[in-house]
Amino acid sequence: MNRNRFILFTLFITGSIFFHGLALSMAASVAKNLDDILSEIDKANTAFKTLKADVTFTRTITLLESTETSQGEMHYKKPKRLYLKFQPPRNEINIVDGKYVWVYHPAEKQVEKYEMDKSKQSSQGLSFFEFGYGESVESAKKDYKITLLEAKEVGKKRFYILDLVPKEPKSQYSNIRLWVEDGFWLPDKIELYESEGEVVNIIELKNIKLNKGMSDKLFTFKVPRGVEVIEPFQ
Repeated sequence: MNRNRFILFTLFITGSIFFHGLALSMAASVAKNLDDILSEIDKANTAFKTLKADVTFTRTITLLESTETSQGEMHYKKPKRLYLKFQPPRNEINIVDGKYVWVYHPAEKQVEKYEMDKSKQSSQGLSFFEFGYGESVESAKKDYKITLLEAKEVGKKRFYILDLVPKEPKSQYSNIRLWVEDGFWLPDKIELYESEGEVVNIIELKNIKLNKGMSDKLFTFKVPRGVEVIEPFQ
């Protein structure tokens, strides 16, 4: 079950989200240091309310020389609402309704259910995803040591790569890297390192659309007939 939790907790992290067609008045000023970048992230975070994007998720296990890539779609709405659907090979649906986290596996006819307030793992994941997408920078600083690794040019875009090291020693991730686009000031790529880099998870978002109408019904999970509900922390 742990292999299925991390993507949702990450991504309710994260997450990574936003750029083309941005109709928000965010100045594309060049940030020169970490404080400037974090200040711009806070401003951008305040401006957005909903997000829709295509997702590519890649998980690499270096010791096994194994890589799996899945495509999907994501919908996010403040506060703490997430719908994340992956096609095979992952083939799962993740829903966060504000109270519970649901990880649904249609092929296995099982759904994992986590209560957000009681699950330390889900709370930690939410804290990460909400960094830049709900929680303030000051809140993120309480959970992570944040440093600026480098500024990198990719095509015509400039990205600031931030490294987040969890202050909690038993964190699932040894470190997290956010690729924050200059002028957009929110991540569109997240790298998550488990077991000191032995497992690397990369989440990329494309075709991002912000502040579009989004029904709350999308974030409601109704258990299908014949599906077993598993509650790991009960």
